[in-house]
Amino acid sequence: MAAIPRIDLENVDGVWIVRFRERKIYDERMVREVGDQVFAALPADRSPIRLIVDFTGVEVISSSFLGKLILLLRRVDASNGKMRLCEMNPVVAGVFRTSNLDRLFGIDRDRRESLEKFK
Repeated sequence: MAAIPRIDLENVDGVWIVRFRERKIYDERMVREVGDQVFAALPADRSPIRLIVDFTGVEVISSSFLGKLILLLRRVDASNGKMRLCEMNPVVAGVFRTSNLDRLFGIDRDRRESLEKFK
């Protein structure tokens, strides 16, 4: 049985934008499926990955999902690419601040601002 699509992916001027279909990304199965789909969607070649992770509609995330995002950032960094996060509600943004991951990730208010950082 094929996995349920958990993400939407689009390319805008060479920048991949991942948007989650799930409002709550916290149980282990969901975290694994979302993570697997994001990693599988990225280009397999060695070209720099330019990625925006759009949190529109996401209400809750778990600490294990933060771990997946750190692994994703490492993959992007290994490709000499760049990754930005955007569209976080106050709860999700608070998780990043509390864990000090707002220092590790580039976080923007909205998608437009993130896209500007790639120009």
